Amino acid sequence: MATETMTAQELTDLRLGTLDTAVTDWETMSKRLKTLSTGEGGGVNAQRLRAEATAADWSGVNAGVTRDFVTKTAAEFQDVAGQATSVLGILRDAGAAFKRHKADLRTVIDDVAKRNIYINAKGGAVASVPSGAAAGSGDIPTPSDEELAVAESRVKRVLREASETDRIAARALRALARNKHDFTGDGPGGIKEADDRQGKADADYWARRVKESDPSEWSAEEIERFNETLIAQRDNPGFSERFATTLGADGTLQFWRDIADPGQGKTPEGERAKILGRLQQNLSMSLATASHVDSPAMDTWKREIVASGGKQFGHEGIMVKPYGFQIMSNLMVKGKFDSGFLDDYGSAIRTFEQSKGSQFNPAAVWGNPGIAAQLDYTGEGGTPGSDPMAGYLKAVSHNPDFATDLFLKRLPDDSDDPNAPTRTMADYLLSEREFYDEDDPFGEGDGTMQSRDALGKALLAAGTGLNPDVPAVVTDYDRTPEQREVLDKSLGLLAGKKDDFPPELRDDMAALLANHGDKVHQSASSLNSGDSALDYKDLLQVSKQVSRDQDAYGLLMEGVNQAIIADMHAPHEGDPKEELLRAGQTVGFMESARYHALDTDKDDPSWPAKWAYHGAGGVVNFVPVVGDALQRGVDAGAYAWQMEEQARIDDELAIDKSENFQSRQAYLTALGEEWSRVNPGHKLSADGDEYLRQMDISLAALNGNKSANGTVGSS
Repeated sequence: MATETMTAQELTDLRLGTLDTAVTDWETMSKRLKTLSTGEGGGVNAQRLRAEATAADWSGVNAGVTRDFVTKTAAEFQDVAGQATSVLGILRDAGAAFKRHKADLRTVIDDVAKRNIYINAKGGAVASVPSGAAAGSGDIPTPSDEELAVAESRVKRVLREASETDRIAARALRALARNKHDFTGDGPGGIKEADDRQGKADADYWARRVKESDPSEWSAEEIERFNETLIAQRDNPGFSERFATTLGADGTLQFWRDIADPGQGKTPEGERAKILGRLQQNLSMSLATASHVDSPAMDTWKREIVASGGKQFGHEGIMVKPYGFQIMSNLMVKGKFDSGFLDDYGSAIRTFEQSKGSQFNPAAVWGNPGIAAQLDYTGEGGTPGSDPMAGYLKAVSHNPDFATDLFLKRLPDDSDDPNAPTRTMADYLLSEREFYDEDDPFGEGDGTMQSRDALGKALLAAGTGLNPDVPAVVTDYDRTPEQREVLDKSLGLLAGKKDDFPPELRDDMAALLANHGDKVHQSASSLNSGDSALDYKDLLQVSKQVSRDQDAYGLLMEGVNQAIIADMHAPHEGDPKEELLRAGQTVGFMESARYHALDTDKDDPSWPAKWAYHGAGGVVNFVPVVGDALQRGVDAGAYAWQMEEQARIDDELAIDKSENFQSRQAYLTALGEEWSRVNPGHKLSADGDEYLRQMDISLAALNGNKSANGTVGSS
């Protein structure tokens, strides 16, 4: 039976008075039974009767019957007292947990309500903005899709935890009540111990099934039962460590090899493939949980997984035998793996690749097109396929702190040149390592390289400290020096690729630049490129490459627009007019990047055909939302920009250089109006303020555009 998740309405309506009464009653019962068992407080008790029976000088029938009866009865009193203690512990823990879950849900509901988000009975998040008439003159921002996703994610987490408490407590109580005519004193002391015991029992059962049967012959129903167990136990260290270490490293790898592909041309398809896709993700999450367990057995498992990376696993008589690295990487698509394990595993992949010689060709080692179909059933973009670096980098992206360390990790100096620059993993991944199309490893291939897609996600995590797969609303521009260093390093490496910039990285670099929008704005608006926070030429080249994809371009501009408005609202010393000029400079810079991107792809008709911008003022993941006070300006600027961009797309002459900058006047006007709103007391001159304001920002934009155009032309 599938595990049911509690709804928001059920948790909200949960009445705990009866449970509190039960806890009180069991406290009284437990004390009485303990007194009968041990004699605490005096009086007749089972322990005393057993001692007297044992010491009695009985013979005949009494020796064989009565003494045994008294001894067994005394033991039963001890067991029932122990069982009562277990029931009390479970009920008490469950009551405390449910109170915490209810409070957590209330906190989330009240918190998101401040953002005009309503949580419905099932736990879904919907916008709750009053109509214009009801709102009156109030400026009430509509929550973005990203804010709704974050709110819903927060609610689901609380509901999942509440459902876990319910499942664990119910199972523990059923186990204690299983035998109506006997007692056991060996029950768990509370919810935590019950969870650990249940997890280990489930792990023992499924590990035994793996060893005693052929997983390739498991029915769909049995795989689904295993899936349900993994869903319930995947975050339970008691289950995950026991299952992994009982199978052992090679056993874990062989299990997935067996169940994922029975061999003899019987690669699963259809519904079974979908079931295996769910199993792949759930097992990945379980192994990720196991990797954090600090135990000798788990340390051994991790070392042996790394050591088995270069071994091949397959079926007897079948020539296609994937490496351990390929299998394990397909089991790293979900979950946050331990940083130490990720470091050891990634180093081992690189060492293995280097062992193939200085002319290492990943496609020649990993590129059997059948392996992707035999090991990966997730059916999602950016999943492992046959290149183990893909699954590894996917796991790296789910551990952002490690991702930052990885990209800055220094590589061993294997050069004879003492003046050779220090190399890092960023150099290796972004510049040196070759990638290939997993679907067509030995041909040209025009599909997305899954490994490069995963590389982009890992880079994004490294430079932002955020997991790309977890919805988030970013509320500031505070980044660690290390995250800034990742941005600087990647900007330089990718700028050097020029028009060979990997298309799979465009959206991720757009998100990374948008996340660091303050530095992008500071750099793009600098009249003296030497004062830039980022390298001016590198930023321009990467912005151009990002802008070759419309969705990536839209994302980048959303981040830039947010940064421009935030700059206008931020406290500054000196003349506020500088904020206006910076805004124009940045707009001109970004227009130059857009124009040169279109000029590069002017023979590609797909650019205007695939426009699907995510909406004016919509806050996407990684784009900082600095404050509610900015929303009006952000919406106005984004709307004006979007309308002009759509008009540009509809205009066949838009790519003409003479039209390179004329189409941004509405956007500049919106930014100028926002600047005036933020600085109502500032006068540009005694009269003609509006004209001067628009002239100033337009001239600054033209200047920024010309400066960027000249930089592109000189590179």
